[in-house]
Amino acid sequence: MKYASLFAGLAILCLLAGSAYAVVKLAPAEVDENKCTGCGKCIDRCPEGAISFNDNGLAEVDEEKCTGCGKCSKACPFEAVTISGSS
Repeated sequence: MKYASLFAGLAILCLLAGSAYAVVKLAPAEVDENKCTGCGKCIDRCPEGAISFNDNGLAEVDEEKCTGCGKCSKACPFEAVTISGSS
């Protein structure tokens, strides 16, 4: 939850600047290649298409596409996919 204070700070800055809306991008998913087996379950669950197989047949995250929703992390039976800052 280390990003909680950052989000609160961004919301306050947006309100001070006269904007009632803040667009916040969560930290992207990360894959531990030592745990990843290449099963593809994370790829199937990603709504943004941000995960693909790398040249080694393991999951790889496109940080530009990843919204940090965590669906991939929940789908991974090997706990190889995590979201930075989540507890």
